[in-house]
Amino acid sequence: MMATTVITGRDISLSFTGGTDIEAQATNAVLTKEFDRQTYQTLDGEAYKVVNSTGSFQLDMLADWGKASSVCEALWTACDTSPNSEISITLTAASGAQFVFPVLPVYPTAGGSGVDAQTVSFTFPVARGEVTETFS
Repeated sequence: MMATTVITGRDISLSFTGGTDIEAQATNAVLTKEFDRQTYQTLDGEAYKVVNSTGSFQLDMLADWGKASSVCEALWTACDTSPNSEISITLTAASGAQFVFPVLPVYPTAGGSGVDAQTVSFTFPVARGEVTETFS
């Protein structure tokens, strides 16, 4: 019988182009990669063809406006100055699995409600759906 491996969100490390402190602020980080798979009905039955792959990176975090090396401010600046430039993200699990992927910048939200902590949520498009995986 094999032992069960349990990896939690606290077993993930993140790094972000420019050295911003993303880990200390992140509350949720999820990479998704999907195929655009076409299905063709042939005389033999169904045939399949993957014509594209896409990806997205969902990041939820505590807002860090005004902090040194602020993620929110770095993203706002990137959107203002170079919205088509890629930002490299590396997501590493404690097990050693590593995912490196380029995302396109999106503007953070600003504001909050009542006594709750200010938070921001991003859904970054992964450029060209490119994800490089290294499994240990």
